[in-house]
Amino acid sequence: MIALEIKGTKNMMNSLLRSEQFDSFLVEEAVITTFNTFHIDGHLVKEFYSSEELETLESSRKSLVFSSWSDIRPVCFQLIKGKKTPVSFKVVLHATPQLIEKIAANPECGVAANLIRSLVLNVRYDNGKVTCITGSAFTTFIMDKSVDRLWETYVRQLLSGFGLDFEEV
Repeated sequence: MIALEIKGTKNMMNSLLRSEQFDSFLVEEAVITTFNTFHIDGHLVKEFYSSEELETLESSRKSLVFSSWSDIRPVCFQLIKGKKTPVSFKVVLHATPQLIEKIAANPECGVAANLIRSLVLNVRYDNGKVTCITGSAFTTFIMDKSVDRLWETYVRQLLSGFGLDFEEV
């Protein structure tokens, strides 16, 4: 697990809320505090969808657990936009199953994809600062830290690729 403080808050907010850069991620939850606290549970409610829609979702994502950031982002943007900055927000993003499989296929990885429950990126805004915190969860106890190292490297490269400056805290 690493914590990266983003140096350009405005750039990060634009990348997260106004661009498609994070759209491939899945959303576990988003909590936004402005004049109220808004809590978005990213778990899909399967009863909302027809069987055809569920098939389409499953074939496009390989996951029917969480909503995609591309679906939740416009809602979050509407809650945050305006002249005042939010008091705080937190977004818990998950790597897609496809990305987990890609990381597990890396020769440096010593853990099978089916043992990786999730690779998480927590994005937090508080006191004018944005911090990104990585995390991982497994289906069983794992001593091997190669997944964590590969996930941390991926996140660093992703943020750098988006033109975001950061420092480890």
